[in-house]
Amino acid sequence: MTAGIMKFWGLNEEPVAATLTTWEVAGKFILKSVGTENAALNNIRLTKALNFHGVPVPHIMKTTDGRDYILAEEGCYLLMEKLAGRHIKEVFEQDYASIAYETGIVIGKIHCAFMTVSDNKIGINPFHQELTGWISRELSCSSLLTKEEWSEPMEALCRIYPQLPRQQIHRDLHYGNLLFEGTTLTGVLDFDLGKQDARLFDIAYFLAGQLLGYKDLMAIKHKWIRFISQFLSGYESMIVLENDEKKALPLMMQCIELLFIAFWQQQANQEAAAETLQIFKFVEHVYSQE
Repeated sequence: MTAGIMKFWGLNEEPVAATLTTWEVAGKFILKSVGTENAALNNIRLTKALNFHGVPVPHIMKTTDGRDYILAEEGCYLLMEKLAGRHIKEVFEQDYASIAYETGIVIGKIHCAFMTVSDNKIGINPFHQELTGWISRELSCSSLLTKEEWSEPMEALCRIYPQLPRQQIHRDLHYGNLLFEGTTLTGVLDFDLGKQDARLFDIAYFLAGQLLGYKDLMAIKHKWIRFISQFLSGYESMIVLENDEKKALPLMMQCIELLFIAFWQQQANQEAAAETLQIFKFVEHVYSQE
């Protein structure tokens, strides 16, 4: 089907699968399946906001008849320019402190741009309502954690959540969605999950995400703590965090891991759920030592 889609942009080249939802075309473009028309529109509006504020994003190519996307039976498709740059991998094996600082600036710039984007989505619950809803229901059936273990950080975060600054967020920030040349940002990708919520969610999601893939978390403990410090210094050169946000950061990281434990249990992926549980307990350990 993807080969036939290309005719709408006047291209004959065969798309080459890059991921389950993206294809490379002629080495110059990325064809992306975004699932729904709403997801396509969300990608477009957030891309425009970031571009207006000088944040590098892929240019969305119009079809030969001027459309921004193609709606097909199996979903929506966007065609975007392929940006230069690479994904940062194995960050703790590099100059991670400098990388963390520069990335903090980058995400601060993204949030500054997103402050201008109004909420046009209906019926999407903020994170704390997800916690007290489907996440709590799923964890109640879990054998990985006792109710006391998961409910304590959840209740603490929910008490402070109404005071956390809310705005448009990316909701899937990790190095796989950022492109760099050296320490220079060359692209921000993938806006399918963006919504209005606590901006702290993006920060906590990104910082906790640096722990993925490490079997021995204690071996990188001090590097991770340094990474957080440098990241926040970079971020606060753009946006100063409120005291409630700083207080809630470890709680937000723990609760994001609870989200993923619940998600992986729904998917019957016990290995991923166990890895996520390890991160949850590690975050608790690190901040209990302070």
